[in-house]
Amino acid sequence: MGFGGDEHEDEAPGNRPGDDDLDFGGPLPHPLDRLWLHPSELSPFVGATASRPKSMWTTTLVAGAAGAILTLAVLGAVGALGRPSDHVSEPGAVPTSTPIATARAVAIAVADSVVAVSARDKHGARRGSGVCIRKAGEILTSDRLVGDATKVDVTTSDGVVRPARVIGRDSTTDLVLLGVAAGASTTGPTGGTGPAPMAQPAQFAARSLRAGDTVWVVGAPGPGDSSPWMSSGLVDSTDSLVAVSSGPTTSGLVETAAASNSGSTGGALVDHTGDVTGIVLSPVGDDRMTYAIPISTALSVANDLRAHGYAIHGALGINGVNDPDGPTVSSVIAGGPSARAGVKVGDVIDSVDSHEVYSMDDVMAVVRHDRPGQPVELTLERGSATLKVRVTLTGMISG
Repeated sequence: MGFGGDEHEDEAPGNRPGDDDLDFGGPLPHPLDRLWLHPSELSPFVGATASRPKSMWTTTLVAGAAGAILTLAVLGAVGALGRPSDHVSEPGAVPTSTPIATARAVAIAVADSVVAVSARDKHGARRGSGVCIRKAGEILTSDRLVGDATKVDVTTSDGVVRPARVIGRDSTTDLVLLGVAAGASTTGPTGGTGPAPMAQPAQFAARSLRAGDTVWVVGAPGPGDSSPWMSSGLVDSTDSLVAVSSGPTTSGLVETAAASNSGSTGGALVDHTGDVTGIVLSPVGDDRMTYAIPISTALSVANDLRAHGYAIHGALGINGVNDPDGPTVSSVIAGGPSARAGVKVGDVIDSVDSHEVYSMDDVMAVVRHDRPGQPVELTLERGSATLKVRVTLTGMISG
């Protein structure tokens, strides 16, 4: 990767005009050719640095170096350099992560945790990526990648292929949990068969991302490649909303300018320490941005899928339509959370928990991100009045 910007190269001292013509037996040096100048002597040169003689630059640099040495000597004499810093870290505070900086280091950190996922159904074959989350051979990947596949295979970093089964799926977050059986008959890169090593569980990020952080999208190597597919970019948002008819419909997503493609779908979003901080979603329409489920949300969904085969998300207990005025409540479920909060048919929803919403899909995306039992605040337009109501969410099953 290259870094833009102009390059500046200082002239080497031996290349300065006149270096080979110095004559120490000649006339006296110019009055300004001294190590120290009184400030009043510098005034004619202020604002004219472009035309200052190069000997003046040399004199200034030498004088600056001499001044720095003198300053250090004085500080050392008075003991300033030996004093403890005025800033003291909090007791027990230690760095929780160390940046590893390079793309190569990131690739090495997740190489054994990111796997290739191949799915085949009546529509043909698809190939993407997945992330190992447990030693038991559990892989999280994209639900849209797997689809209704009747055959799913997982290929580990050493090229070994083994069959996988669907444990559970969640169209709301576009996640599916796959299980790879230990000791299953597999095909190695040379065509041999035998027990295959399991993928290594990923190291998960403990720190949440912030806008402006650098992240990497890491996908499994493509056919014939030995290196993972990678792209880096900055985090644009950590609370983006996506609502598409084929899924996902959720908010709280990481949005980044790091590129992704079909091969990186279901792969890892990796932070600057090499830890997995999200699961990459399938590309969303024509949007050039990449979206990922934060790893904390993804692991919570995985727990639901492991326990039930489906995920549980928040729900308001209403139905709605998209009117010119905005998302409008068309029915309220009797005894549901919205009915108890006073929501009425005809109410127009302006926002949910300070998220402006422009369609019922937007409303559902914000609500689905939350868990049952969590309160949300709705801003409603009722006739000419604006009111706020607090709704404690109920649950809905998403498979």
